[in-house]
Amino acid sequence: MEKTYTEKEMIERVFAANKQRGKYLAFIVKELDNAGFKDFDEALKKAIYHFGKDKSVKWGNLDSKAFMNCMLPDDIIKGMLQFEEVGSNTEDRVEFTFHRCPLEEGWKEMGLSDDKRRRLCAIAQEHDFGIVANESNQDLELEMPEGIGLGDPVCRLVIRKK
Repeated sequence: MEKTYTEKEMIERVFAANKQRGKYLAFIVKELDNAGFKDFDEALKKAIYHFGKDKSVKWGNLDSKAFMNCMLPDDIIKGMLQFEEVGSNTEDRVEFTFHRCPLEEGWKEMGLSDDKRRRLCAIAQEHDFGIVANESNQDLELEMPEGIGLGDPVCRLVIRKK
């Protein structure tokens, strides 16, 4: 029997899966802290950064707008993050916001303090920096001047040609 899902149901399923990813990271950090490890945030950032690079290398060399469309390939992902383009985007520069972060919502469900959520956000956002810095796409750079997990109302991402 074929199951059918509404777009809203799919958005919530994908959101829930990504929320679990945020909780997974939080539990790893908690256990490393509990085990007495010190100064491991940079190692986690590097690992997540390299994961992002590996994920996007197959996309090839793209302009800013095409790259954004690879990062956010469909209405499910855009709906999950409550994606919004900001301004007039071009091949050389795109700016967009997310009004919803599944990682942040997962961390809030866990009852984590603002400081812990900011720490986890700083680690997790390396994924996006890695995606943009992939080996096939050395012409682009990413700026993230705002992050929901950092206490801002939105995540704001700017991808631009170097």
